[in-house]
Amino acid sequence: MGEGDAVAPGMTHERVAMFVDAVFAIAMTLLAVEIPRPPANVAEGEGSRLARAARLWDFLGDNWSTWLAFVIAFLILWGVWREHHRTLDMVVRVSPRIMARHVPLLIVVVLLPYATGLIGESAGNPLTVCLFAGAVAALLFAQAALLRAILRDQVLRPDADAAAMRVEAATLMVVGAFWLLTAGLTWLVDGVPLLWVLSPVVGSVSGRRFAARA
Repeated sequence: MGEGDAVAPGMTHERVAMFVDAVFAIAMTLLAVEIPRPPANVAEGEGSRLARAARLWDFLGDNWSTWLAFVIAFLILWGVWREHHRTLDMVVRVSPRIMARHVPLLIVVVLLPYATGLIGESAGNPLTVCLFAGAVAALLFAQAALLRAILRDQVLRPDADAAAMRVEAATLMVVGAFWLLTAGLTWLVDGVPLLWVLSPVVGSVSGRRFAARA
């Protein structure tokens, strides 16, 4: 279908993009809402200024994994949103298959703040770490499925780079597999959240390798 062809009602990529933008913006904002707040006896309470500051510092330090999860989740949502925004700028319309692929993507997007908040409630529980890592993996897999649906339905503009999109989809699958691996490791060892900072490295290395083969 060319750019001048008629687009079926409800299949304009502009409206889909605006709706997805709103969902991502709300989810990224809710990430901060899920960060645990110190109880009154920690933030205020008795003692000198230094004693109160020390209690608050200890509270923040005890919740380091929550802050790490917040930063990682925010950056991942930002990255997926930027990729989604760029991708929809390269299509002339959305197909029923592409519309369907948005359902799991947006489900995971709106659930990610909840998974992030669980870590704040029980950072030492392997299940909470597993759920967060699994949610991120599901988000990356859903984005990869969306890209593949776009390629399969051939709705790209003539000047769009289909090969680069294939590389991006493959890279998302590899990084998603990395997150699934960390979800399994959390049942065996401690400190798994620290491995999440390697996610950009895994994506960069795998992306270069897929690009070299393309």
